[in-house]
Amino acid sequence: MGLEKRELVRKLWHVSPGILGAPIILFTPKWVTLIVVWSLALLYTLQHLKLRRGWSFTVPIADLSYRTMAREDEGDNFLGSFLFWVTMGIVCTVFPKLAALSALWVSTFGDCFNAIVGQTIGGPKIPWNGRKTLAGSSTMFLVSLLALWGSYKVLSLDPSWGIIAGTAFMATLLESLPLQSAYDEFTVPFSTAFLLWLAYGGSLLSPFW
Repeated sequence: MGLEKRELVRKLWHVSPGILGAPIILFTPKWVTLIVVWSLALLYTLQHLKLRRGWSFTVPIADLSYRTMAREDEGDNFLGSFLFWVTMGIVCTVFPKLAALSALWVSTFGDCFNAIVGQTIGGPKIPWNGRKTLAGSSTMFLVSLLALWGSYKVLSLDPSWGIIAGTAFMATLLESLPLQSAYDEFTVPFSTAFLLWLAYGGSLLSPFW
């Protein structure tokens, strides 16, 4: 088994928000982050509506992303990217910085390496989802652990391995469910942010990080 060139390009697009978006969350005021993330959410919403309604205009950024990333089952909706950016808009608006950064990294890096390992190595399938492999989900759990640990460290916080492990496990479990693949672009980042907020608290809907 191997990873096709198009799928590799898809994965590079998939991790790009985790690479390019993290400095925005880390080093800019919250209002700047919200302008960026909701602008992208608007573009991807327009792309989603354009495909659903048959509109003919070109949406900047989102159209290029669609032509590069869309799977066959997203040909008329591009649902996954739409859900991801709207969810990240909600997460960044509602939750504190640790939750937002963790949600971004778990969703982009964890899910990406899950797919890469699952498609290149293969192996036994998860009992409840024949499209997912144990190797892929194990990789997502480990990468999510590292992503969460990294979120703590860059924010100069002391990580709790119990909380990190529980959050990574829940993200991995939700990603493995036999649902349309696009829906994990909501379930993974939102659950990550929500669980960390439950664990640590912090102000909701604060205008500042």
